[in-house]
Amino acid sequence: MTVPEGTKELVIYEGEAARKSHKEMFSFDDSYYEKSGADIVKSLTGAARGDISKIHIAAGWESILRVALWTSSRPLIHDVLGLLKKTGVGDAELSPFKHADIQDLFPWLYYGKKFETLRKVCNRARARAEAGLEKKKLLVYCHLVSEETGAVVASSL
Repeated sequence: MTVPEGTKELVIYEGEAARKSHKEMFSFDDSYYEKSGADIVKSLTGAARGDISKIHIAAGWESILRVALWTSSRPLIHDVLGLLKKTGVGDAELSPFKHADIQDLFPWLYYGKKFETLRKVCNRARARAEAGLEKKKLLVYCHLVSEETGAVVASSL
């Protein structure tokens, strides 16, 4: 998909639910949306071009973690636990997850109503993307979409 000439914003989305939930919130034209490839970090680096001054990321838990940790591969549980510690989650709360799958953390955060932690993860992803993309003065907004509900559950806004 090619973004129209002069467009300043772009949405990199993962899956139809993410696109739909973002579109409901922002009412952007369809031309602003570009589906992420399998590697969201690579999709972001490819999108930071031309006149683009703002990139929105609408994606699920694992992809937001990939951006926050700036990795093309699936994040390791150790790295995700370290990220969560930086957001203020304590060792005692995280100890049951030492050998868990990274996907096991999202339901614990979401259903445990730890929305502030989810927002902080989005903010980490935003900051890491802005630092990792070579284009200066590029703003990035991260929107975490629940794969179960199809709704944005946390955002860096």
